[in-house]
Amino acid sequence: MTGYIEDIRQGNHKSFEIVFKLWHKKVFAYFFNKTASDDLAEELTQLAFIKLWRFKHTLSDDYPIDIQLFKISKSTLLDYFKKVATEDRNLYLYKLETETNIIEQSLHFDTKRQLDEVLNCLPPVRKQVFVLSRLQGYSYKEIAEQLSISPRTVEKHISLAIKQLDGYAYIPAFILLLKFFS
Repeated sequence: MTGYIEDIRQGNHKSFEIVFKLWHKKVFAYFFNKTASDDLAEELTQLAFIKLWRFKHTLSDDYPIDIQLFKISKSTLLDYFKKVATEDRNLYLYKLETETNIIEQSLHFDTKRQLDEVLNCLPPVRKQVFVLSRLQGYSYKEIAEQLSISPRTVEKHISLAIKQLDGYAYIPAFILLLKFFS
């Protein structure tokens, strides 16, 4: 068997084919025993032999070819399990992220809809002043300039809006949530 190692290291395809024919069934049985799947065992067997050929220059005369082949097979199996674990973890994280986004979007939509309903009970100018001040963060002076009214009128509109909305205890929570989601 030592001759096969040297021949494979040199790139001899015939020696590789002989090793493949001699050990294919045993390598397949090893993978089938670990995975309980014909298709997967066959795929992993092919990968192990591909690695044997690809890394032929690392073969050593100190160990028989079967021991080296089964070392390659073991590392192939470990690589496969790591890949599956990573894919499962990534799929779980993607699913979690998607579910979280859906929940956040739904909450944002419901909150915005409820806030719109509450704000619609205000007269149009008062609503506009309140939205500019409390939701968009404009100062009284900026609102006054934008709407061509006095800052005192802006202050009066805010005061009346707060009194009118006083019955809606959850308005501050809506405002905070909207700022958070925007």
